[in-house]
Amino acid sequence: MKYWVIINGQQQGPVEESQLPSMGVTRDTMVWREGMPQWQTAGALPELSYLFNGGYASNANADSTVSDNVNYGNDGGYQPVMPKTWLTEAILCTIFCCVPFGIVGIVFASQVGSAWSQGNYELAEAKSQVAKKWVTISFILGIVGGVIGFFVGLFGEL
Repeated sequence: MKYWVIINGQQQGPVEESQLPSMGVTRDTMVWREGMPQWQTAGALPELSYLFNGGYASNANADSTVSDNVNYGNDGGYQPVMPKTWLTEAILCTIFCCVPFGIVGIVFASQVGSAWSQGNYELAEAKSQVAKKWVTISFILGIVGGVIGFFVGLFGEL
């Protein structure tokens, strides 16, 4: 991947990622690559975190503070905490509440970890929210069905 950098007040680039260490790029060096909306510090970019011993986590812009919602890996880089998968809840709702919607919840819940491990953190969060929605629907339908079944059983023999 090619980057543009600002070193000693001078814009340089494009340069290959492998050239950045020899150029003296630090966590605070401003960098830009195609697809970025604005210049950011090198330390704010997950894909460059391996360049800096100890890792560095930051939000989307250069004046951000270190986020509490990150895990530091063995390589010193960071990755956001995996969102809740809702897998346990989806399985329980499938067994005890509403099978069709519980199964949909299981499908989306199982996709959370896969997206997260591939580094697609936004997709993992989206899959988590969809899994939560289907677990909630399954639970509510299970409760409503249970209440209706109770009253049908209670008054059905009259």
